[in-house]
Amino acid sequence: MNTSTETLEAQEETSEVSLLDQVMQETRIQPGDDGFETARRGVEAFITDLLANSKKIDKVEKKLVDDMISAIDKKISGQLDEIIHCDEFKKIESSWRGLNFLVNRTDFKQNIQLEMISTSKLELIEDFEDAPDVTRSGLYKHVYSAEYGQFCGKPYGAIISGFALDPNAQDLKLMQDVAAVSAMSHAPFIASAGPKFFGLDSFQGMPALKDLESIFEGPQYAKWQGFRESDDARNIALTVPRFMLRSPYGEDNVGKEFDYQEGINQDFEKLCWGKSSYAFASNMARSFAEFRWCP
Repeated sequence: MNTSTETLEAQEETSEVSLLDQVMQETRIQPGDDGFETARRGVEAFITDLLANSKKIDKVEKKLVDDMISAIDKKISGQLDEIIHCDEFKKIESSWRGLNFLVNRTDFKQNIQLEMISTSKLELIEDFEDAPDVTRSGLYKHVYSAEYGQFCGKPYGAIISGFALDPNAQDLKLMQDVAAVSAMSHAPFIASAGPKFFGLDSFQGMPALKDLESIFEGPQYAKWQGFRESDDARNIALTVPRFMLRSPYGEDNVGKEFDYQEGINQDFEKLCWGKSSYAFASNMARSFAEFRWCP
């Protein structure tokens, strides 16, 4: 019984290989050419799918091929959804698209310069924690010592953050340290406020908030209110809300390689959102280009 089964499988495999070789001989691609192996694997998968089909197929028509391509696109779309909707990937895409948004909307002919510092919020926190004093921190040396405090230096007009800040103790300490550097360098620090600033897990609940002022009267905002009373606090601005950097892939945003239909399913957290600090910085650059100052 086992011998018969193995023989039958071997015959089917031989038939499939023979058919594959016949098909490849009809193509213009020859063994050794670039792309031959890729084309061969594609034809092999196509034949395997035909043989596995329970329905009798007398003729391979265009509709059948289109249906198979559509099925492949759907499978790849599902796999790609898992990748681009991963939290870590969304952070990377948001950062790069946010920077691209700012660069594309900046008129560099108007004596405007952008400089990017690759650092995370945690790295910036550790920079201040490792320094015995704010003036010994890496940010101070980069922004103040190397430019503002240097003869013929090029002082920064503003420091734009690509990460969001929350009203927790760690972020408030970071704001205090950055505010001190901004005050000495005359370069305001622009960042985005996260949803936790309003007691939310997501910005989707923000339209339902009725009384914002009463939210900040809670005890959890005592340190935040204390920071606001300090002189250096005037050098920090927090912006809201987020904005969409990319439309979902599909009919309104067609993919270049294949028909990718991004699966959002009304879950708006899967969209590519950008920090509003980039939009604010874009308006600053536009204002300077038009009026030579940023009101």
